[in-house]
Amino acid sequence: MANLTGYPQTAHGNTTSEDSTAQITLGTRQMDKSGNEYIYLQGTASTVAGNWVVFSETYSTKLADTDDVGPLAIAGTASVLAEYGWYQIYGYNTIASNLGAVAADAQLYLTATSGYADDADAAGEFITGASSVVASVGSAFGVWLSYPHSYNAAHD
Repeated sequence: MANLTGYPQTAHGNTTSEDSTAQITLGTRQMDKSGNEYIYLQGTASTVAGNWVVFSETYSTKLADTDDVGPLAIAGTASVLAEYGWYQIYGYNTIASNLGAVAADAQLYLTATSGYADDADAAGEFITGASSVVASVGSAFGVWLSYPHSYNAAHD
């Protein structure tokens, strides 16, 4: 993850560190010099960099898993309960957590393992606004984000 820049600079800018107290208003958005967009959220326990989270209207997070519905983001760093930090919601991310092999240019789905996505079709667990960019056999993969959202519904 990158340091945030943009014009005007309205927030401190390290996407790979957590704050023990909120440093700016939750829900604040900021871009880095590559045009990737981040949102400032309250973290949750057991989050590692690259984990997928679902966030609420109060800007608190939960590690995303099956049956979650709502906007998604990718954690820039490890987090514990009630810490604060930047989560990516738009642009190219290279550390997205996955459970195993992911094909390039694939539809993504939430999994039963909290914080992870995969390209294995899981009925009703699809993610809009996110797709894999390159194939990966590891635990992290490249993904293009465009304000991802999870749904718990049937899809075509």
